[in-house]
Amino acid sequence: MFSDEHRYHTRLKKYWDMLRGEKPFPTENSIDPDDLQDIWDSCFLISIDDVTHRMGYRYSYMGSHLIEAYGDQLNSGDVSSRLISMNGSPMVKKFDEVIREKKPLIDESEFVNGSNINIRYRTCILPLGTDDGKVTHILGCMRWKMY
Repeated sequence: MFSDEHRYHTRLKKYWDMLRGEKPFPTENSIDPDDLQDIWDSCFLISIDDVTHRMGYRYSYMGSHLIEAYGDQLNSGDVSSRLISMNGSPMVKKFDEVIREKKPLIDESEFVNGSNINIRYRTCILPLGTDDGKVTHILGCMRWKMY
C-alpha cells in the first residue's frame, strides 16, 4: 500500500543519519530544505522549548501536502492550531516517545480529517537537538492516502 511513500521515509532517515554522523542526532540548523526539496512538501518541523513545552508543540514548518491531508479548506495556521490542541492525540504521543527515547520512529495509522475523509498515513519522526543529547526539535515526513 505505501510502496512509493516508503521511499520518502528512507530518504529522510538517510539524510538524518548523514547529518548526525557519530552524534546522537543532528541539530535543527543543519537541516537544509534545499537538500530535501523533492520531499519537503511532505515534511514538518516542530520546535520544543520551555515556553512551547508548557503549551505543547509548535509547528515551525508544515509542508503543503500535509495541510492537504488535514482538510484542503484549512491553512497551515489552522492545521497547526488543531494539531497543537490535540495533546492526547496518537501523533502527540509519538512525539513524546521520540523525545523520551531520543530515537527515530516510523508510525503507520489513520484518522478522519476536517473534511470527514479517512486518511491513512505513514510518518517518520526524527529527533534533532544538541550535541549533548537534548532534543530541541522534531523533523518528520508524512505520506498519506485518502480512502
